[in-house]
Amino acid sequence: MHMKRLTAALAAAAIVAALCLAFAPDAKAQVAGLAFGVGAATDYRSKGLSKSADDGYVFATADWKSADGLFYAGTAIATVDIPIGANYETDLKAGVRPKALGWDLDLAVFYRAFHEARDGTDADYVEFRAQASRSFGPLGVRLLTWETPDNVGAVERANWSEARVSYRVAPKARISAAVGYHSQDNGPSYAAWNVGGSYDVLPKTELDVRWYDTDTHESGPRYDGELVASVIYKF
Repeated sequence: MHMKRLTAALAAAAIVAALCLAFAPDAKAQVAGLAFGVGAATDYRSKGLSKSADDGYVFATADWKSADGLFYAGTAIATVDIPIGANYETDLKAGVRPKALGWDLDLAVFYRAFHEARDGTDADYVEFRAQASRSFGPLGVRLLTWETPDNVGAVERANWSEARVSYRVAPKARISAAVGYHSQDNGPSYAAWNVGGSYDVLPKTELDVRWYDTDTHESGPRYDGELVASVIYKF
């Protein structure tokens, strides 16, 4: 990893640590509320599209949550290869996870920045997410929507809405499928879907294999279907 990427990752981790010190009441709560993750995949898929030019990428995450699980904050860094010329992405997020009528809710705000983009390019944006999920035995249902007032590059307002169903076939194995639609002002709108499975190969390590596709292959190679394998280690 280039030195700039390493520096950004360390800075992002420092931000999360500062949030922990600000909100956690004591040292024990600070440690208990922290979680980290590192991983890699054969492609970086987000909202159905490739953000790594159909190539592999690596990422790291750092998250904090309050003792009761209601409040959380986090950061992430990932390598990218997107049309505006950026080489890596950093994210900051904060949110709440209340419960209502048997559903687990998740309301969050994200700030995303794409680094080393071409000069003069709009390379950062704020995004809002609302999510509701519920389990019915081994069956899980998740509904979510992302709203972006001003996206990167020439794209302006954008909305991604998705429905996902998962099923736990064994204690360590799950299958899932999702379908979503991305509407964009000054950019192509499209439907996307994915289907695949995940397996806990080790207590803190998950392997996922998934097929991604869209209905807009004519918009470019980022929209083509692809089989993606990913692995993440959480600690």
